[in-house]
Amino acid sequence: MRTMRSERARALLASGVLLASGALLTAAAFTDYDDVTVALDGSHNRFGIVVAGAAGTQWEPTSNSWVQGNPEAYRIALGSGSSHVLSPGGILDLRIAVKNDSPSLAGLIDLDIVDPQPRGQQSDPATGNYLELFDQLLFTVSEGGTVLLDRVPATQPLSFAWSAPLAAGDHRLLDVRIELPDSVDNRWQGASTDVQFQFEAVNS
Repeated sequence: MRTMRSERARALLASGVLLASGALLTAAAFTDYDDVTVALDGSHNRFGIVVAGAAGTQWEPTSNSWVQGNPEAYRIALGSGSSHVLSPGGILDLRIAVKNDSPSLAGLIDLDIVDPQPRGQQSDPATGNYLELFDQLLFTVSEGGTVLLDRVPATQPLSFAWSAPLAAGDHRLLDVRIELPDSVDNRWQGASTDVQFQFEAVNS
């Protein structure tokens, strides 16, 4: 006889390093959380989410894209020697996807974009320049042409919760734009940050 139990699994799904021009640094990471209360038998009743992502606007996930519990799976470099540059007044376009990996259970999905290691107003003692870049960024997130977050400053909550559950085996594909305004001056030269796209799924 199967018993009812609640299982919460946390896995760092993917991470990336986004190196901006000069000494500006940004890193991106994906995290998922999933909650479920069902009769678990390890096959059709299992519940979980997986993610994938890449820089650019044309990327689409394939069957080999999805990762779970692998912090090195998604990594891109920006800046000197790469094809991606983020400088004051510049933008970075990404596509990220989250998939309901359950064979049979639907789930509600939430997204939070966070700085996992905020440093506030800390400065470099040698130069006086700020160390933290995250609070200077603007975020736009859209899905299929529908804007979910519209140039929201990183100083405000960067969250979205879908009201409709994601069916088993389905995925959401998100277009993400990160902007560094041209008002960011030399006081942030050498600043860096991590950007974490954190998904939470709850079985519905």
